Amino acid sequence: MEREIIIANDLSEIINVTRFIESAGVSLCISSNMTRRVCLAIEEAVSNIIHHAYPSKEKSDIKLKLSHVNGDITCMITHNGLNSDPTVPFIDTDKLSLETLITGGQEFFLIFKTMDEVAFHSNGSQSFLMLTKRVEIGLEEEGSFNTNICRVAGGAIITIEGRLDTVNARKFEFALQPLLENCAIEIILNCEDLTYISSSGLRCFILMQKKVSSQHGQLIMKNMQPEIRKIFDMTGCSSLFNIR
Repeated sequence: MEREIIIANDLSEIINVTRFIESAGVSLCISSNMTRRVCLAIEEAVSNIIHHAYPSKEKSDIKLKLSHVNGDITCMITHNGLNSDPTVPFIDTDKLSLETLITGGQEFFLIFKTMDEVAFHSNGSQSFLMLTKRVEIGLEEEGSFNTNICRVAGGAIITIEGRLDTVNARKFEFALQPLLENCAIEIILNCEDLTYISSSGLRCFILMQKKVSSQHGQLIMKNMQPEIRKIFDMTGCSSLFNIR
């Protein structure tokens, strides 16, 4: 079975990529946990292609073809931007911290951490990035995103609900800006109703942690759902946070 989508090379299209992967996950009966992992990697790949393959911001198309063969789900991403092999920088990553790898030093780190196989080739005019993951059975659910900030003495309790994807991560960062201007605060993140997190969401949490720590504050994450905790564990992010 194959499904295909063509998007513009604009970050606003990431939400369409997410919907495409989720829809394919339902059609292919892929488990919700596995769909999240695949979506995490594909969002990251497309985002980095948009950022780095088109430095002059010229308009172009990016094609994603998703196939399910012999228990594997494969996404072939085709673009005509700059020919740059994303697998090359991962030769020497041992000396880089996990925070650096995720927040910018090696932006394809999450893709390699999530997918079983990553391959790249170019024919001169087009570049092809192939991501492969072995899949499971299940279904995926829909959801929006809401943030509730309750200020208390010495800090705040933040309740997050729904999907912290690429689009919502920007809104989340904007909502937190006034709060993070305070010094030496304790922030409790109630993650009980967080149903999905993308690579942008992970970065948002990491940058939030760094900001709070720089002000001698504390960030505590509570009530995280098992499927979300698995993403933190899988990417190595669990070690960066105080998760209770």
